[in-house]
Amino acid sequence: MEQFYVWSEQNLGQTHYVIGYLIVLVSHNWPIMAALAAALFFSIQLYRQPSRVHAVWLFSALLFGLGYEYEKHVAGELHHAIDMLFGLEIAHWNRPLHFIVGPVINTGFVLITFLMVFHGLYLSFGSSMMNAFRRFYPARTNATTSGATASRDAKPQEENHERAGNDANSTQTSAGR
Repeated sequence: MEQFYVWSEQNLGQTHYVIGYLIVLVSHNWPIMAALAAALFFSIQLYRQPSRVHAVWLFSALLFGLGYEYEKHVAGELHHAIDMLFGLEIAHWNRPLHFIVGPVINTGFVLITFLMVFHGLYLSFGSSMMNAFRRFYPARTNATTSGATASRDAKPQEENHERAGNDANSTQTSAGR
């Protein structure tokens, strides 16, 4: 093995160490790198064209990165702190606190991130998604509702409507719509 190290140092220099380090760095941290790249992209978009859609996408990327970092670094430290702080006297608090710090907060991050992503999808593509969905489930229409969705129990509208500002004894009525 020593011969390999000597050969690699003479022929490759330190390049293979740097490449190996970069491979490990990217393979272990690709989610946070993707979240930071998305956050940078969406922050530039938000700066150039402020809109609710760009803000939702920015917060989605930040929540994804925050959830990843919480699971990778913070949760373990909180578990150790709970074990250290809640000793024998109040050990009955260990299980509920470990449950809150672990699955509850992780699930909260995942749900909030997915809700923000779905909200961003709805804001970005909402009308086209709704039109595509309505193609499979068209609205029920009849003559009295003139194209609006109506239920089976809908009552037909009256033809004569009083105009606003007239009292009940007035003879001035509209002829419908």
